[in-house]
Amino acid sequence: MTKLVFHITKIVIATVLAVLFGSCHSNIGLGNNITGSGNVTKEVRNLSGFNKVTVSDGLDCEIQQSDKFAVIVEADDNLHEGITTTVENGVLKIDSEYNRYKNVNSKKIIVQMPVIVSLESNGGSTLKSLNTLKGDAIKIKSSSGSEINVDIESDTITCESTSGSELNLKGKALKAYAHSSSGSSIKAGNLMANEIDAQSTSGSSITVAPIVLLDAKASSGSSINYTKVPQQLRKESTSGGSVSEK
Repeated sequence: MTKLVFHITKIVIATVLAVLFGSCHSNIGLGNNITGSGNVTKEVRNLSGFNKVTVSDGLDCEIQQSDKFAVIVEADDNLHEGITTTVENGVLKIDSEYNRYKNVNSKKIIVQMPVIVSLESNGGSTLKSLNTLKGDAIKIKSSSGSEINVDIESDTITCESTSGSELNLKGKALKAYAHSSSGSSIKAGNLMANEIDAQSTSGSSITVAPIVLLDAKASSGSSINYTKVPQQLRKESTSGGSVSEK
């Protein structure tokens, strides 16, 4: 019965998300479509003083931890003017006036930064790390059909996924917090963490690899899977949710 509820919940959520995303795309102005020129060029943006990054509008962002700041836009030449990169209160915001791309060879932004506090993707964008990102406390968030792939080493990692997005993590942490909702997924089976607090809901899923402690709560047709059996396990499942060893 639990499995039946789980599958029904996932189907309902997937249907709702499809309708919502379809509605969003149909309501976005047609002027936001663009066909790539096919001629990829690079442009260096003179920006610094940020430790957080957000990317949206279907753009592709690559993060490299470095001892210097750099923001390089590598895209079809007719996309450059529409791609905005601004720094506000320590946050590098990467946006585009376009949201539908046809025959585009590249819409990539390469970001180099010394200190990383948080990374966020939304609006169908992608974000990935080019090297291992290190810090004391790092937050990672994906939403609205976006995708994140990062290699990370931090004392504390806080990750959140929602609205059909996907978050892939590997690396090491002393403590990790993982929260997923609305048909999204957090795949952290290759992230070794001493202690993990995992909460999933609304047809979402989480995979983790705890060493010492796992505190897991799954509800509303969601699932939490652990690839390692920790020394201490606390689990709770309600409304068709499940917590189990993978």
